[in-house]
Formats: sequence, C-alpha cells, structure tokens
Amino acid sequence: MTIEASSFWLAALAYAAATLLYTAGVVFAREKLVSSAFMVTCVGFAAQTASVIARWTSTGRLPYVQDYENALSGTWAIVLTYLVVALVYRKTRVAGLIVMPFVLLTIGYGLLVPAEAGPVTPPYKSVWLVIHVLFAWATYAGYVAAASLAGIELLKARRGARSVPGSVLDKAPGPERLREITFRLVAFGFVVNAVMIASGAIWAYELWGSYWRWDPVETWSLLTWLAYAFYLHAYLTLGWRGPRLAWVAFLALFGVMMSFWGVQLLPSSYHLFRDIGSFDVDMGRGR
Repeated sequence: MTIEASSFWLAALAYAAATLLYTAGVVFAREKLVSSAFMVTCVGFAAQTASVIARWTSTGRLPYVQDYENALSGTWAIVLTYLVVALVYRKTRVAGLIVMPFVLLTIGYGLLVPAEAGPVTPPYKSVWLVIHVLFAWATYAGYVAAASLAGIELLKARRGARSVPGSVLDKAPGPERLREITFRLVAFGFVVNAVMIASGAIWAYELWGSYWRWDPVETWSLLTWLAYAFYLHAYLTLGWRGPRLAWVAFLALFGVMMSFWGVQLLPSSYHLFRDIGSFDVDMGRGR
C-alpha cells in the first residue's frame, strides 16, 4: 500500500473514531470526550494532509481529477475550515458532531472509487478550471461549517427547558453567537460560490463554447447559491432569527451535496468529476 493510500485510510479511521467520540460526548454529556474527539480529528487531518501531498507529488498537479481526488481534497478543505473555526471559537468544537459524519461518508465514497494517479489531458489544464475547483472546495467547506453550527443551534433550541446543566451543548455558544458565526460562514461561502460559478462558466466556454447549458451540476450550483442568497436576505432584510433561519442554513446544504455528489449518479451530466481529464470532447459531451 502506498503512502498516499495508507495515509488516507488512517485519516478515515481517525475520522470514524472522532465521529464516535463526538456522538458519545454529546449523548453522555462528557466534555472530555469532545476534547478527545477534537484531538483525534487533528490526527486524521495530519494524515489526510500527508495523503494530499503524496498525491500532489506523484501527479505534479493539484489533486482535482475524478471522484477520488475530489473526495480527498474536498474533505481536507472541510476539516481545515472546521479546525480553524473550532480554534478561533473554542466552544464550537461540538460542531464536529455534524461535520465529521459528513466528512466520513464523503471519504468513504472516495475510497470506494480510487483512481490511478496520472496527468490530465490538455483541455483540462486551464487555469480557470483550477480556480473553479479551488473555489468549489472553499464553497463546500464554508457551507458545511455553517450547516454544522446551524445544526447545533437547532439541537440547543430543541433541548430548551429540558437542558441538563453542564451538558456539552449547554457549553456551546449561545444562539446569538452561533447565528453570528453561521452568518459569516454563509457570507463567505456565498461569495466564493459566485466566483466558483463564474470561473466554471469561463472554463466551460473555453472547452465547450458555451457559458451555460443547464447541466445538472450547473443547475444545482445555481439553486444552492440562490438558497444561501435567501438566507442572507432573510437575515439582513427580513430580520429572521431563531430556528427557522437555522433550518435554512442547515437544509440548504442538500443543494451542496447534490452539486458535488448527487449528480455524479446521473449519466446526463457532461462534466462529471469522474470524467474530467479522461475523455475527449465531442459536441460538448464525453464520448
């Protein structure tokens, strides 16, 4: 087994352990378990970083081709964002309860579809594609982090008067603080999402001669961007607060999941991750 593969598997095992520890910490109200989960997450992130570097070194390019590399690099960006948020706002570590299962499932999918390292074909060496992918990862990471904090806000609201003093959720930031951080993450994701869509359109024009084709990937990306635009509008203009606003941030993540992974199951998409760099172009579709 290569260093890349062994490191990726180690990361997956660490994230699985972290998921169990986060869950146990919240269910049994043990803050030490949450702290342990955070440390295990850091170990997994270090292993995943080694895997990303190994892939980059072996291919001589960013790992952005096919499902496997997108799972490898995309989840790396998600965990990095979570760790940064958790270090800046220490009481938000409990958000790993939502982040880590999401990361674990995505990594599991990536491990099921491994791909040999290799160069990409000339049409896919565009700088606009690299920009598009980098901003896609940033979008993915920002929205997942926002959804996780919104989920914690919803859990705290559900507990309400039944909250147990000293529980892990009670030690998380209050609703107002959670909303503030969630809003910042959504705003960040919204901006980089717009850049992702624009750069993808430019790359598509270079490759297929059309900026927009209402392809499933493009359609879900636009719907996701509009969903988070509604969140920002509801927060800034309509004055929404509380669970209904948190539900918007949480449920809008469905659009992200469809944009990145759901459409991979559809044969109608003409720029599937698994096909990038591996097919010829003929009338805007892979042969």
